[in-house]
Amino acid sequence: MIFKETLIKRLQLENASKKEQLAILEKTADLVMDKTLIRLMKEMSEEEAKQMNELLNDQKEKEVAIFLYKKFPNINDIFDEEIEKIKEELVKQNGK
Repeated sequence: MIFKETLIKRLQLENASKKEQLAILEKTADLVMDKTLIRLMKEMSEEEAKQMNELLNDQKEKEVAIFLYKKFPNINDIFDEEIEKIKEELVKQNGK
């Protein structure tokens, strides 16, 4: 839930309707998560990456979050950076 609230704030969607927010979140949340995971996995050891893949494959979202927050205490900053990159890409694509 915090991730979605952060995404809404970082994409400046606070004034959008709940329906619009949901539509945009559906499109961007997975993208942000994927880009962040790829970035973090590059910084993991082979054993850590294997452990992370197992958690992801088993769909253990809570355990994934705990693992990532322990390994990367600055993960919120990393999410913010990835959100900002996506926001910049969207602006470029839409010419705004």
